[in-house]
This record gives sequence, C-alpha cells and structure tokens, in this order.
Amino acid sequence: MRQTVTDTQRDMALRILTTAMAILRDDQPFDPAHAIFGRILAARPERGVVGVMEYSFVNPVLPEADIIVVLVPDPANPSADRTKVKQVVTHFTVRFNPLMRDINRSTLEDLLQVDIGYWIDGNGERRPGNDMGTVPPQVRLHHYRYRASTLPTSRFPVDVEFAFGDPDPNDPTPGESKTPVLMDVHLDRDYSALRPRHHD
Repeated sequence: MRQTVTDTQRDMALRILTTAMAILRDDQPFDPAHAIFGRILAARPERGVVGVMEYSFVNPVLPEADIIVVLVPDPANPSADRTKVKQVVTHFTVRFNPLMRDINRSTLEDLLQVDIGYWIDGNGERRPGNDMGTVPPQVRLHHYRYRASTLPTSRFPVDVEFAFGDPDPNDPTPGESKTPVLMDVHLDRDYSALRPRHHD
C-alpha cells in the first residue's frame, strides 16, 4: 500500500532543498540548531578525520526522511592546524520517506537552477547529458546528475544528483504511481579547482 504525500510535505521538501542549495552554492549561514531541516537527531564526528562533522535531522513534517549535512574544515584554508579552521558545509543528502510524488525532474531543475545537458565528474571534467540511467535496471532506480547554474549570488560550484524510482509498467495495482517518484537528492560543494591538475 502506497503512502500518501500531503501538500504540506511536498512544500517542506521543496523548502528544504532550496535552503540546502542556498547554503552550498551561495554560502548562506548554516546554524544546525536553527535549521529548517528540523531537530538535530545526531552530530557525529568522522573517525580519524579532524574537524569533520555529520549532522542528521528529524523534520516534524517529514519525520521518516533522512536529512544529512556534512561539515568539514574549510578546504580553501591552507592552515595546517585543521582544528582551528572554520567548518563549512560541503555535502547535503535527503532520502525521502514517504517517496515524493508530484515533484518531477523539471520542477527540481527549475527550483534548484541547474545547467541542462552536462554534469561534472569527480576529476572536474565535463560530461555530456544528465540521465545516468537505471542502476540496476530491475530496481528502476534512476539517477540524474547536474552542475548547479552559476548565479550572481553564487560563491561555489555545486554538483547535484536526483534519484527517482521509475514506475513499474507491469504493475496492475490500482493507485500505484504511473510517474517517477523522487527518492533522494544529493548536493555537493565542489572544491576540485583547489586540487592540482595532472596532465598526461
């Protein structure tokens, strides 16, 4: 039996995503104690890595969703003492539960203002297309990758990934979604320009 998604939940999902993008792309302030993401569920330092902290949140409107924000010592600060370097947000993930119906890919492309037609790989190289296909096909988990558009307010490049669950064309169950449902969104601030480039 599918879970119902309310308009309030959809609205909150979109607000969470726009806020996360503003933090990552525009360097808007992030205060984990007063974030729209919800109440802090856990704050976990990464073992063996100085200054890396992963926050997970419980949102009152989407209490079953996984909302994760990762902070690291500012990669643009070369200080050797990473304990004294300001932490910055580099990664955001939301895994929706219930899965978000009636939020389609074009809505997200417009909402988050992403460039269409290419994405950037882990080496900073431009790759054509946005549709990564389904992996594995039998699960119908469909990934799309983008680079966030550069806006007047932009401070950092951001890589964007959407994961949708494609409908099962052979499922005759009444009421089952006939359109893709939004499962996950990942946003990553890209600091690859700081790494030395290797040429063959």
